[in-house]
Amino acid sequence: MNEQSKHNSHESEVSTATILSELREQVKERRARFTYSNADDPHALNLAELRKSADAVNDTWFVSAHLPVTWDLPVVGRLGSYTKRLVRILLRWYINPIVEQQNRFNSAVARAIVEITAYEERMTREWQLLEEKVERLEDVKRET
Repeated sequence: MNEQSKHNSHESEVSTATILSELREQVKERRARFTYSNADDPHALNLAELRKSADAVNDTWFVSAHLPVTWDLPVVGRLGSYTKRLVRILLRWYINPIVEQQNRFNSAVARAIVEITAYEERMTREWQLLEEKVERLEDVKRET
């Protein structure tokens, strides 16, 4: 092997080591971001918070067009309540289709958020498994 090829081989090993070192740092940074418990870090991709948000969406996706009509004043309040009920009955043909359309949309969005959350959790678990495999391979390499 001549001097030039030895030099190129050494440069190749150095650049490979540099690249591996940079990749390891990126893996460490990502591992730090993919935590389940670090709610204080604004840059963390916190899966627990994502799950809580998805649960909140699931709890509130249904909209009702039939809220109870109440009154505080004895006579005037009761008269206003009956008027509101009458208006609601007269407009039911117009309001109910809108509310049903909104509920269908909300339901679809809630399902999508649940699926996205489940996918993100799956990807995080797979990422962690891959990191463990890389660490085991690096340990084997160090031992040899």
